[in-house]
Amino acid sequence: MHTANHGTPDRRWSKILGEYLSRFGIVVPESPAVLDIGCGNNAIWNYLALISYLSERALGFPQYVGVDMYEEAFSKAREGLEGLATFIACDARELSRHVEGPFHLILCQHPPLTTSKEGPRIWQAVFEEAARVLDPEGCFVLTSFWVNDHIPAQVAVQKAGLEILYSGKNAYPGKIFDKGSDGEDLQYDKYILLARKPRS
Repeated sequence: MHTANHGTPDRRWSKILGEYLSRFGIVVPESPAVLDIGCGNNAIWNYLALISYLSERALGFPQYVGVDMYEEAFSKAREGLEGLATFIACDARELSRHVEGPFHLILCQHPPLTTSKEGPRIWQAVFEEAARVLDPEGCFVLTSFWVNDHIPAQVAVQKAGLEILYSGKNAYPGKIFDKGSDGEDLQYDKYILLARKPRS
């Protein structure tokens, strides 16, 4: 079985940001505001990835905000990043009521669009809120375990009014952890999508 070997999650994500933001001309300002939707305890890895990415470019520290539905989802990350990051428990369909944008970078890992019939509608509402708080020059980055979530995510992101810059296989995926019902390998960050606000 092939498993990607791109290091720890923070090293992988630092590579992902370096590769894809650069490739599509996304300029990250100094001390960027970063929103991590559905952050969970992965927030620790994501924060470390941002520190690595920004330090290599002398861009200071991120203003990091992690959101998830329940406090317990990010309790370990909040403890580990005390004083460095902000965490908010809220329904991401009401993001703009709980966070103040604009955000230069919005991350969303593995949104489960296909776990229920309501999934695509729920996540489209989340992506509409993300579009509201995204900086005009900012970038929305989404990853998926498998194509069955990735294609509906792409459709929902477009319906939310964002312009897709790239959608496809990620050059720096994580480990394979299971198989889907159709036999596809489920793999962390297997697919990636980048989007931004349309240019007027």
